[in-house]
Amino acid sequence: MFFSRIRFLIGITIIAIGVAIHSKEGIGSAWYMYLGGVIILLTHFLFGNVSLAFNKLNKGQVDEAEDLILQIKRPEWLLKRHRAYYYFVLGMIALQKKQKGFGEQHLKEALNIGLRSDTDNALAALNIAHANFVKKNYKVSNEYRIKAASFNSNDLMIKENLEKLEQALKGLT
Repeated sequence: MFFSRIRFLIGITIIAIGVAIHSKEGIGSAWYMYLGGVIILLTHFLFGNVSLAFNKLNKGQVDEAEDLILQIKRPEWLLKRHRAYYYFVLGMIALQKKQKGFGEQHLKEALNIGLRSDTDNALAALNIAHANFVKKNYKVSNEYRIKAASFNSNDLMIKENLEKLEQALKGLT
């Protein structure tokens, strides 16, 4: 789970090697080392471990996903789409750990930034709706249920859970 740290150290090491080559041979022999090191460092700061954490979460490996996502120290430096999935993963982990307020907050942030697929957007909205249903905020729950249904997701579990939530909300809103 130290992929992020290793990537950072590799980037720094390549730049340090570039400095050594530069001092002995000149910039003409070292520029590619600088470029390589900078590219590796940019991937570290712009992408982070978000994709790895998302994949772990999809496989049900919540603890591993949490370890990966918590390695990201500056989420504001992530690219927009990766930042959305950063909050999505954090929100889903929080909900798994029964931290509904924290999870709901992060999922709302992910929806505001914009997730890539309709299924991910629907899943985030559905989980917000469910968290509000549990808190007996039926009006908000119904709003997010409608929002979740508005996404064009073909996921059968999402459709099934939307129907269950709709039935549960009948007469309460």
